[in-house]
Amino acid sequence: MTIECDVAIIGAGPAGSAAARVLASKNHRVVVLTKSIDPLHGRAESLPPSTRRVLARIGVLPAVDAAGLYRTTGNSIWWGEREGNVETFAVPESAAGYQVLRPTLDALLRREAEAAGASMLEGVQVCRVEMDDHGVRLTCQRDEHGSTIDVRASMTLDASGRTGVMANRGWRRHQPGFSSQAYIGAWTSPRGWDLPDPTHTVVETYDDGWAYSVPVSATARHIGVVVDGARSAVSREPDLLRKYLGEIGKTRVLAALADVGTLERAWACAASMYDATRYAENRCMLVGDAGSFLEPLSSFGVKKALASGWMGAVSAHSALAYPDRRIDALAFFTAWERRVYLSSLRRSCEYAREAYARHPRPFWAVRAAVEMPPPDFDVDERAMFRQPDVLEAFDRLKTSGQVRFSRAAAVNDARMVFIRNDEIVVDEGLVLEGCDEPIRFVADVDLVALRDLACAVTALPDVLDDYQRRFGEVSLPALLGALSLLVAKGILVVR
Repeated sequence: MTIECDVAIIGAGPAGSAAARVLASKNHRVVVLTKSIDPLHGRAESLPPSTRRVLARIGVLPAVDAAGLYRTTGNSIWWGEREGNVETFAVPESAAGYQVLRPTLDALLRREAEAAGASMLEGVQVCRVEMDDHGVRLTCQRDEHGSTIDVRASMTLDASGRTGVMANRGWRRHQPGFSSQAYIGAWTSPRGWDLPDPTHTVVETYDDGWAYSVPVSATARHIGVVVDGARSAVSREPDLLRKYLGEIGKTRVLAALADVGTLERAWACAASMYDATRYAENRCMLVGDAGSFLEPLSSFGVKKALASGWMGAVSAHSALAYPDRRIDALAFFTAWERRVYLSSLRRSCEYAREAYARHPRPFWAVRAAVEMPPPDFDVDERAMFRQPDVLEAFDRLKTSGQVRFSRAAAVNDARMVFIRNDEIVVDEGLVLEGCDEPIRFVADVDLVALRDLACAVTALPDVLDDYQRRFGEVSLPALLGALSLLVAKGILVVR
């Protein structure tokens, strides 16, 4: 049996299903190859409120909101021996985060991908991958009766997670110092849990690792411990249960939770950090956990997978629809993945150093000794708007009525690759004093579009009205701030 498509996606977790839905909605022929969902070993996951924006970009936010998932208002953290720090999300209740079992979330996302037109082949294992300059051929086997399926695609996205069908062909790179293993248990308590806020994810450090708990209802929650993976091979019953309960016994807050609950089942899984030497090559891309795995302590794993799936889909679509942009699209995706991973590694190093000060034991010592990568270029929009020259321009423009702008005589532009209307484009970026790289957007305002529009009108209110009419709603303070930035940095001249 041979199937031809535009994009073959290996794996239907959050990254794979997100990519499938976006690509199918852009009228690409998408085939997803995936194993069956295992409902017994699916972790409870925490999705912060910021995940809503990613879900909206993928087009699944209404379905997620309608699914009746358990909502969360924040996190409760016990770091070392200090008193618990209850962190409440600064969002309205309607925009709270989600606590969800992965099998539930995965099934929902698969349905949404299929509704958009993606084809799902379940119970399929990819046995062989061949690539050339024209496409990809995947030889697959069905679990049920061993029949062979040949899938031929223009591009393939490896979303197979830690399995790494493509990633393990020499692309994967394990992070020194962050070798970890997780032991997870599903617990129930009919009378609930004695916590400051039972909807919260709970995190607690201890001498030999850290522990966490994510609720999925008022009476059910998962409790996990993360330990040194180099010293703790994945265990089986009864060693697994003994190891798991022994680690929980070293904690304080989570041991108290376990005391009032009943353990339904427990399992172990690898939790080590890794990234890739390359995330995209020719006609293959690594999305989600296939490309990199973040320290679970960040609680951004599923959000990152969803964002990676969306970003991979946008890049793949651009490469397929505009062949002349393929190299730029794949390079943009690679740069984004590297930036996300390094940002997470920096946070993990910071957490480890803080924990080591309170727990001077081997688990934390190894992690605290990892060299922290330098920060990448990132626009600090608030700091940029607070610069004295920008504030001065803001005050001047705020009191102006009639005003004429013209472009500065000096050349201030550069070639830049960025996303516009869910496509990778190559266009003009602005070189601003104090910025290491060209930029195009600040506070969701297109600086180049604003510059050109400002030169065509004579009244400041017209600039604001015309921009919103042509490019969509943005806040007036953001538009005025962006305009002030262009004036302060010499991109626009007031005449």
